[in-house]
Amino acid sequence: MAEPSNKTILLMDMEGSGRRRDSEQAVIHRMLYRVLHETLSAAAIEPTEYRGEDRGDGVFVLIDPAVPKPALLRALLTATPEQLVSTNRLAAEGARIRLRIVVHTGEVALDEFGAVGADLVHAFRLLDAPALRKELATTSEPSVLCVSNAVYQGVVRHAHPGVRPEHFHPLTVDSKEGATLTGWYHDISRRHTDTAGSEQPAVESTASSIPTQAAAPVPRSEHSANAAPALHTRTGNFFFGTATIAGDAIAGDKHVDTGSTESARQRDVEGNGE
Repeated sequence: MAEPSNKTILLMDMEGSGRRRDSEQAVIHRMLYRVLHETLSAAAIEPTEYRGEDRGDGVFVLIDPAVPKPALLRALLTATPEQLVSTNRLAAEGARIRLRIVVHTGEVALDEFGAVGADLVHAFRLLDAPALRKELATTSEPSVLCVSNAVYQGVVRHAHPGVRPEHFHPLTVDSKEGATLTGWYHDISRRHTDTAGSEQPAVESTASSIPTQAAAPVPRSEHSANAAPALHTRTGNFFFGTATIAGDAIAGDKHVDTGSTESARQRDVEGNGE
């Protein structure tokens, strides 16, 4: 088996294609690829940067991870609907198309038969989600875009130009594998307030994680009566004996010799006694 590599996964599926006559399916099939190529061109994706596979009523594309995902999302949100409206305007009623679109990212392996990988299955599970089908059925837009939670957290929620996270709304689907998958579909008619996403861990500042411990006060009774006075600085350090303070706010260097001061005081007392 070939080793997997990271790809951006793009899926497109036509609504209700199975109900069309064969002659109509041939027409909408060509329309689908016209919309796909216009979308990729709008995202400045070169033919050498993607690989596509046909699915009859849809298509999936594996895109080089070097292609910026915000550019792809912008094209899917603007160029794709515009191209669909333009194409449908010229088509007969039975040959008009509407699309469910999914963007995911993950590891995909390629061999002589095609593409395989759990992340590819994940993308198709989102594409087939009943909630996504319902969103397309209830909207007047010609397409609905859904991104995986990985794409939402890594790209959408950061509000790149042309990608507004408040217009993406969560949906869930229970996969056949037993896992509950989360996707985010685009609906400009509503606003979603949780733009940061629900799965992002809180970031704590380094400073707040370091406990601040105040110096314990020394009881007055523990001071010796004959102890030399302590010189306190603003940093909380303590100096005993001779301390040198360089360049304070007054002027020059200051020398404080607490031992000499005590000796001079003792001499004064002895002199008075005499």
